Amino acid sequence: MKAAVFRERDKMAVVDVPKPTPGAGEVVLKVHNCGICGSDLHAVQYGIGMACDTVMGHEFCGEIHELGTNVNGYKVGDRVTSLPYIVCGACDACRRDDSMHCAKILGLGLGQLPGAYAEYVRCGVGSLLKLPHNVSSREGALVEPLSVGLHGVNRSQIKSGMGCVVMGAGPIGLSTLLWAKARGAAVVVSELAPGRTELAMKLGADAVVNPNVESPSDKVKSLTGRAPEVVFECIGVKSTLSSAIGMVANHGRVVVLGVCMEADHIVPLVCIMKEISVDFVLAYTFGEFQETINAFSSGQIDAKPMITDIIEVDQVPAMFEALKDPGSHAKVMVEFPH
Repeated sequence: MKAAVFRERDKMAVVDVPKPTPGAGEVVLKVHNCGICGSDLHAVQYGIGMACDTVMGHEFCGEIHELGTNVNGYKVGDRVTSLPYIVCGACDACRRDDSMHCAKILGLGLGQLPGAYAEYVRCGVGSLLKLPHNVSSREGALVEPLSVGLHGVNRSQIKSGMGCVVMGAGPIGLSTLLWAKARGAAVVVSELAPGRTELAMKLGADAVVNPNVESPSDKVKSLTGRAPEVVFECIGVKSTLSSAIGMVANHGRVVVLGVCMEADHIVPLVCIMKEISVDFVLAYTFGEFQETINAFSSGQIDAKPMITDIIEVDQVPAMFEALKDPGSHAKVMVEFPH
């Protein structure tokens, strides 16, 4: 089967790889859609120990093509999405729906198990969630990034009427924006790129500001009369955490969703004097995946405008190059015939 793989640092390729076979408690999906994630771009840029010909891709949905043994509750043809890992399901972390911290976790698409930039992908049945008929396959592949935003918003303890800043209007920033608006917050997005500014407004931001021109914190004050109670850092580059700490109100909360891959620094005294909380968040829970699916199905969340590009798997290497300067690109979706 055809798949997009990590070849070497800063280089992707499209190759033929063997079609997977399901083991006990596993299924093989025929992939419908798989999103390109910022973590994928970082992984290729820095290498992070991935072997040559690692099949990448972890934001996906598809239909069940083949069942392994000991699989109950699913049948061939069911349309599903999946958390991008296989876990034990029995440890303390798994039992409290914190399976990202399962000691036996095997992740899909970042080096341990093959991912979904491929025609077929092998998944654990315990990670599957069925998609309702009124949730499209493209939306199914958005469940993973939307659940990242939901996890951050859940950790923020944001409430209706609060003001917040979302730093960055990439896919995770836009996901965070959608959930913060769903909770009734006033949301100001900080973004430099004009194309992404337009998209953030389309998705419901109360305002979008260029931080080189206008203070996002001052914009929140103009809307609510207060400094932002919450700042979501969704950029993940050096110095943005310090900027977030500088913006947030006294007794406020900074939630860090951006993945910074280099050493950074903050001044703890600023945090102390303001008595703020700084939360670093990772991924999502199974429950948050289901909540996202339910929100799509009910119409509570409409994330389809996030999808700016639909490409074929052969175009993945070129798109990885293009996304080094994302411009107006937001969520790029790799789509397979289905």
